[in-house]
Amino acid sequence: MTEAPAPGGGRTPPPGSPLCSRPARIGAAELGGERVVIAVATTADTIDGTRGAGGARGSGSALAQALAAAAGGADLVEFRLDLLSPPRAASPQAQAAFWHEAILLVAAALAPTGTPLLATARSRREGGGAAMDPREQAEALEALIDLQAEHRAGRAIADALDIELSTGALPALAERAHQEGIAVVASNHDFTATPPDGEMLDRLERMEAGGADCAKIAVMPRSEEDVDRALQVAARARASLSIPVAVISMGERGRRSRLEGWRYGSALTFATLSADPAAASAPGQPTIAALLPLSHRDRSKTRAKPGGFPQADGC
Repeated sequence: MTEAPAPGGGRTPPPGSPLCSRPARIGAAELGGERVVIAVATTADTIDGTRGAGGARGSGSALAQALAAAAGGADLVEFRLDLLSPPRAASPQAQAAFWHEAILLVAAALAPTGTPLLATARSRREGGGAAMDPREQAEALEALIDLQAEHRAGRAIADALDIELSTGALPALAERAHQEGIAVVASNHDFTATPPDGEMLDRLERMEAGGADCAKIAVMPRSEEDVDRALQVAARARASLSIPVAVISMGERGRRSRLEGWRYGSALTFATLSADPAAASAPGQPTIAALLPLSHRDRSKTRAKPGGFPQADGC
């Protein structure tokens, strides 16, 4: 029996990746299960199309985008809180209150669709819009969890929360989120380079050790070899970690990692609703139309080779 080739080695690996030993559930979505989970992120700076309450819901609002993503087949909606126009001179607590109210509105609208909600407040240091240092970001996320907890019994809240590894507070925040039934996607982003393989694996391992339900890293390739390395790291992490992982190579060069990453163990990928680059929350995201056929491929003739690499029967 021959080993599956490295990415870019001349032969396309057969469909499938090893199932995760500890799959994570985010609402109805299962990460690390039979198929890749496709998320679509909001990119709007307004919640419902207006600055005030009770206004018309514009097509460019976060609410409209979330509902369109659910209708378009997304398994998961990522609500980019950091892209919303924030209250002026907001303290971490005031920022958390603003995010909390936004989540309540969008979560309530999504509830009838059954599409789960991942709340993300990406920092500027990792390519987002939240102008917070790690301490402020951790304080805001802690306050957000507390506010969500107060409404958990009576209203729809976020199913999962993105926590950046760089906050330095992943263990405490993950523990607090889990107490309230909120799943945690730990994340790390490098928009300048693809770190060495060992460093990428170390970050994923630190996320698992910190209590994450899913570990995600996104890196920028400078060559095709960088994309290949990212895919290999996904396979190695799938073999060594018990939680689901997502390893994404960004930009146009890394687009194939979003289309093929599931073959190497990536449990989560991100798509856009349209081909307009402005619709993407990160560079290189394909449309959901391009990803949906891949997410339902037949795995009946596929099994995992020890070591985390996909292998077809009869090879």
